[in-house]
Amino acid sequence: MLVSSLRALGLLALAALVATGCATPTPRLPPLETGTAMLPGKVIWHDLVTPNMAQAKAFYGDLFGWTFEHVSSGYALARSGDRLVGGIAKLNASWDASYWIPLVSVPDVDQAVIVTTEAGGETLLEPFDLPGRGRVAVIRDPHGAAFAVARAAGGDPVDRPAALNDWLWNEVWTDDVARAGAFYESLLGYRQLQRSVHGTPYVFLAREGRPRVGLMKKPDPEIGNTWVGYLQVADASAITVKAESLGGKVLLAPTPDVRNGTIAILADPSGAGFVVQERKL
Repeated sequence: MLVSSLRALGLLALAALVATGCATPTPRLPPLETGTAMLPGKVIWHDLVTPNMAQAKAFYGDLFGWTFEHVSSGYALARSGDRLVGGIAKLNASWDASYWIPLVSVPDVDQAVIVTTEAGGETLLEPFDLPGRGRVAVIRDPHGAAFAVARAAGGDPVDRPAALNDWLWNEVWTDDVARAGAFYESLLGYRQLQRSVHGTPYVFLAREGRPRVGLMKKPDPEIGNTWVGYLQVADASAITVKAESLGGKVLLAPTPDVRNGTIAILADPSGAGFVVQERKL
């Protein structure tokens, strides 16, 4: 069942994020874009923090066809075809958990940290300058969901349709949708809207009329409040079988009871959770 399967998504986010700060020296990264506008509220990047880069590269490379470019001994860029889709950062090997961290665009990273702490959230990594990429901080919202805020040095990636094996969507899973929504409205200038998804009401956060992040009640109180990333795939069932064969875990196989069987919830061999969604292009 969905409730029992999702318990594994209550990952050691705080441990992973704090450990990142003690990882290898910060590399210089290429800009996300050059000369483009800022798009506050948009998820502009995803980083996987993991104790085993070689294992992560093998898993995601085989599963999604991603290729990797090492920037340093502790950080690699991931590409799907010619598109950058994220990065892999090495954790201290004493940590055995992995976590996907979304980076959300903000006009002022330092101010975002102030707003978060005043609202009852926490700062996990104080604002710092990432050479070539911009200014970043890692925070937790007042309900415990961890994510990063960033102001990209060269501008944010333009809005474009998701390709296969690329990031499609992001959600915040929380025990209090109303309070979480109010926080993200104040922090990121979102407006809460609602639409029907497969006949079920669905709340999402939009900025300037464009949907940016989903917001939903977590299906089990034992799951920690968390951000969850979705990757677009051609066949959710086939990806589920392949992920398991590569050493990943199936937390929820495609089932008609959940979004018409178009999604699966998976975890990589080190425990980083993500969702795959089948979507016809």
